Amino acid sequence: MLTAPPRFAGSDDVGAYASVPIHDRLRGRDLVAMIREAAEAGADRTALSFLPLGKAGTPALHITRGELAAGAAAFAAHLVSHGIGRGDVVASLLPNGPGVVAAAIGTMATAVLAPVNYFLEAEQIQKLIGESGAKAVLVPRDPPAALTTMFANLSQTFTGDAVRLIEVDTWRKWISVDDRPSLATRAPVDRIALFHTGGTTGLPKFVPLTAGNVAAGALISQFAYGYCENDNVLCAMPMFHVGGLFACTLFPLAGGAQVSILGTLGYRGDGVIAALPDTIAGIGASVVVGPPTVMAQLAANPPQMNRASKLRLFVSGAAALPRTIGTRLNAATGIPIVEPWGLTEATLAVTSGPRDGALKQGSVGLALPYCDVKAFRTDDDGKATSPCSTDEIGVLGIHGPMVFGGYLNRAPGDQPFLAHGWLDTGDLGRVDADGFVWVTGRAKELIKRGGHGIDPGMIEDALLAHPDVALAAAIGKPDAYAGEIPVAYVQPRPGATIDPEELIAFARDRIRERAAIPKDIVVIDRLPVTAIGKVHKQTLKLDITRRVAETVVRQSAGEYAMIDVRAEPHPLHGLIVRVRAPKASIDPVGQSLAAFAFRSDISATEEDS
Repeated sequence: MLTAPPRFAGSDDVGAYASVPIHDRLRGRDLVAMIREAAEAGADRTALSFLPLGKAGTPALHITRGELAAGAAAFAAHLVSHGIGRGDVVASLLPNGPGVVAAAIGTMATAVLAPVNYFLEAEQIQKLIGESGAKAVLVPRDPPAALTTMFANLSQTFTGDAVRLIEVDTWRKWISVDDRPSLATRAPVDRIALFHTGGTTGLPKFVPLTAGNVAAGALISQFAYGYCENDNVLCAMPMFHVGGLFACTLFPLAGGAQVSILGTLGYRGDGVIAALPDTIAGIGASVVVGPPTVMAQLAANPPQMNRASKLRLFVSGAAALPRTIGTRLNAATGIPIVEPWGLTEATLAVTSGPRDGALKQGSVGLALPYCDVKAFRTDDDGKATSPCSTDEIGVLGIHGPMVFGGYLNRAPGDQPFLAHGWLDTGDLGRVDADGFVWVTGRAKELIKRGGHGIDPGMIEDALLAHPDVALAAAIGKPDAYAGEIPVAYVQPRPGATIDPEELIAFARDRIRERAAIPKDIVVIDRLPVTAIGKVHKQTLKLDITRRVAETVVRQSAGEYAMIDVRAEPHPLHGLIVRVRAPKASIDPVGQSLAAFAFRSDISATEEDS
C-alpha cells in the first residue's frame, strides 16, 4: 500500500521533506518503476477510467493497474519487434486515451518518446518529426473525426522504410503479445522523452528529459498536489504536452491515484467543458487540472458541492490566472485553487501554492522540495551577474534534479543557462521574504496564448515582407480569456499608408500557425528603440496594456465619463495600471479589470475625492 504524501502548508513542510535526499526517496526508481510498484500494491485497483464522450453518465471503460502495466509491457515488446531500442526516438501523434497511456509508458521503458502537437499544420508536423530524428511514428488506428483528414494526409508523406508508422488502438485495447517481459527500469541518465517547445516555426527547440528528470518531477508533484490512492484526477489536457502526459496522467498514476480521461480531445471535445460541473460530481473527481480558460468556465458554472463531495483541489496552469476567476471559483466551491509555475525544461515541477496553507493571490507559490528558485541581475548580454535581493525583480533561474541538460543539437552558446547549471526561465520575477515566487513579466519575447508559446519573430517576418512596412514588433496583448493574444505594432516606410486589415490579411497568407496570426495591428509613425537601435518592446507592452485597460474602463464607467488610465513600470509587479474614474464606477471598473492578469490601482477622480 502506497503511503499518503505529507502535509504542504508552508515553507517549513517543504524544508522538512527536502531534508531527506531525493535519492533516498527514489531508491533508484524511475517513473516506469513507480507505476509498476503501484500495480504490485494493488493490481485490481482502477488506474484509468476513460469516458469516450468526455462526460459523466456516458459509457466508460475502466482499466486496472495490472492491466495498464501489462499493456505497457506488451507495447514495449511490440516496439522491440519493430527493431526499436534504447536511444531510438519514437514520435507520437496520438490523441488522449488509455491505449495512449500504455503506449507512452511502454515507449519510455524501451526508447525515447517524442510527442508532437497534432493541431499544428501538416508541414510543421513533418518538420518536427524529421528534426527529432524519429525512427517510428505512433498514429491512431481510428483518429477522432476532427483529425481524420490531417492523419490521412500525413500518412501519405511517410512512405518507404525511413520512418515506420505504428498504429495504436488509442482506447479500446492495446497490442498484446504472448510471453511479454516485465517493464524495464531505466537508468537516471537515460534519455526517455523529447518534447518540442517554444515557438513552432523556424528551428524547433527539443527538450530531452532523462529518467532522472522525470522521476524527480513525479516525486515533487506528488508532494505538491498530494496525489494518493484516494484520488481521482481529471485529465482533459492534451497528452502531446508535458502537462497532459506527465502532470495530469503519469505523475498521479505514479502516486497511486486513479486518472479519469475525458475523451480523445479532452477540453476540445464537443460539450466537454459545458458538462464539466456534472462530470466532476458524476465521476467523483478529487483534483481538476486545467488552464485559466477552464477555471473561468467553472467559476461561472461551478459544480454542486453537495454532489462533488470528493473534490479537494483545483490546479490552474499554462497561463496566469486572473485574480477574479480564482476568487469567484473559491467562493463558489470552498476549494483551494493553486497556481503552479514551471516549464518543459524543468519537467513542469518547480513551484506551487501550498494546498494545505494560506495562498498569496497572484503568486505562483513556494519553490517545491529539491527545487531552487532565485532572481538574478543580468548584464547587457543576458549573463547573470549576482542574485537579486528580496523582492527585487530579476531574471528567474531554477536549479534542481528536474532540470534538463540542454536543448537537442544546440551549441553551448545557445543553451538556456545562466551560470553553474541554473536554468534561465526567460521570466522576470522576484522572491519575497516568505519565499513566495512572483512572476512579473518575461525577459524572453515569447507570446503566451492560452499557455501556447508563439514566436514573435515569425509574425514580424511576415509583416516585414510587406513593401510598405519599415519596422514591425509583435507582442502579447492582455486578454481576459487566453492570457495574451498576438498583436503587432508597425512603422510604415516613408510616404506609405498602411491599412491594418489589409496587412493582417497579408500576414495570414504567410503565417502557417493560425494561433500566431495577429488579431490587431497598431500603426505608429516611429517605433520606440533602445540606444543600440533595438525595438523597445516594454514601451509597446505598456501601451497595449493601457489601450486594453482604457477600453475596459470605458465600458464600465460609460463612454463620456471622466477617466484617466495609465500603465507604468512597477518594481514588484512588473507593470501596473493606474485608473482614475468617477467614484460610482470604481467597483464595476475594479471587477472588470480583475479579469486580467495585470495589477491595477483604481481611485476616484479629483472632483469625486
